[in-house]
Parts: sequence; structure tokens; C-alpha cells
Amino acid sequence: MDRSKLPHLQGRRFDIETLQYDALRLARQADKGPTFLRHHGRIAYVVMTEDIFDQLWPDPRRAWSVDEMPLHILQLLEQSLQDGLSSRPEVSDI
Repeated sequence: MDRSKLPHLQGRRFDIETLQYDALRLARQADKGPTFLRHHGRIAYVVMTEDIFDQLWPDPRRAWSVDEMPLHILQLLEQSLQDGLSSRPEVSDI
């Protein structure tokens, strides 16, 4: 991926110690781009949505378990199964 296409880091930094109060704001900000999360005043994590992560680090070999499967990938799987079933020829009852 070209560096010019990378999303910008968001301005506000959040602290793990106050995450229970800021979780919703962190999620909204991470949806716009990567966000820093501090632990004891030092940057410890970079938080981003899965869509942004896939843009930064595409990996076609990545496998998800059913428990970890994100909603949109589950929807894609269901849609492809429906398309596959609808394209099969009908079998008449004997």
C-alpha cells in the first residue's frame, strides 16, 4: 500500500486507566483512523478497525474461527452460500 493512502493517526490519545469512560469515543475515533492508547502515560497500543487493518496489512491467508469471525465476513459467507444454493439446479421429488 502506498504511504499516501494510509489513514492519518487521530489526534486524541486515550488511556487504558480511563477506558471504561472513553470506550465509545475510542471506537468512534478508531473508525476514522488509527488511534493511540496509552498505559501509564506511555503509548502502548494502536487501535484501529478491522477494515483499516486489512488495508494496512492485507493477508489472503488469514483465517478466522467462527467465534472470531467479524460480522461483515459472516455476512459475505452467508451471501455466497445463498448464491451457491440458488445456482444449483432444482431436484424434483421422486
